[in-house]
Amino acid sequence: MIIADLNACQRYYILHARMKELMDYILHHDFSGQETGRITLDGDDLFINLDEGELKSKEEQRLEFHRKYIDIQVPLLQEETMGWTSISDLGEPDIAYNPDTDCGFYTQEAKEYFKVKPGQFTIFFPEDAHAPIIGEGKQRKLVGKIRI
Repeated sequence: MIIADLNACQRYYILHARMKELMDYILHHDFSGQETGRITLDGDDLFINLDEGELKSKEEQRLEFHRKYIDIQVPLLQEETMGWTSISDLGEPDIAYNPDTDCGFYTQEAKEYFKVKPGQFTIFFPEDAHAPIIGEGKQRKLVGKIRI
């Protein structure tokens, strides 16, 4: 798991061959007036979900994990709390991994919580169970997906 400022994202291009392409798109587009939904950059291999919704409490939000994609999350409207726990500390998921949606869930609380502000981003790898969208009010955010 990584948290960093968007203006330092070039440091992380080495993590995956498509990281630069995704981050350049995020840096050079204004998402404020764009409709929510999927932004396809390269089919199912590289895309961004532009989401909008209400933030949730820690108790409501479950830890999720993915096996096929790296998640790059960028809050746009306000600060958001995210939770993290290493998959190796969790055992079997409470809601089994579904390969069609590339998602599984754990119902316990995260071991660590941190704040992510607009202008920052997180990178979650398959070994990172994460609980995003925690807080109060409305959030608009980007969730970039890079197939691994």
